Parts: sequence; C-alpha cells; structure tokens
Amino acid sequence: MSQEHDEMDECVQALARVHAFLHEELVEADADAIRIHLHACERCMENFEIESTITEMIVRSQPVEQAPTTLAARIQTMRITRR
Repeated sequence: MSQEHDEMDECVQALARVHAFLHEELVEADADAIRIHLHACERCMENFEIESTITEMIVRSQPVEQAPTTLAARIQTMRITRR
C-alpha cells in the first residue's frame, strides 16, 4: 500500500507540472524527471497526450502576431534595468 501511495504522489506531482512541461518552463532536471515518469506510467502518459493535444489545438487556433518593434525594445529595456 505504501508503494502505491508513493506512486500516486509521483503521478499527482507529474500531472500538476504537465502544463509547465508542455510550455518548456521547467529547468532541464525537472523536465527529465517528468519525462522519466511519463515513460514509466501509462496512465500519466495518456493524460499527458490529452493535455498535449489540447495545447497544440489552442496554439494552432491563435494567430501568430509579433509585437511592434518599439514595444519589444521597450520591454527589453525594462527587463535589463530590473535585473
């Protein structure tokens, strides 16, 4: 029972971070941990595939727009001065 509980904890943790993983917002070590878990857990892989499909559909449905050059430059300046 304890091992099953630990495995459920791993599943909960992996699925809680799946969106960050899909958007490549995790550090590489955390992303690797998610990859390892997904390859070992069929249930989580199924959930991941569903989330991945939904994310792809959302991305495809949004038009690709770029910020005006002046806005992008202002944002970059703000990022540099805040560090």
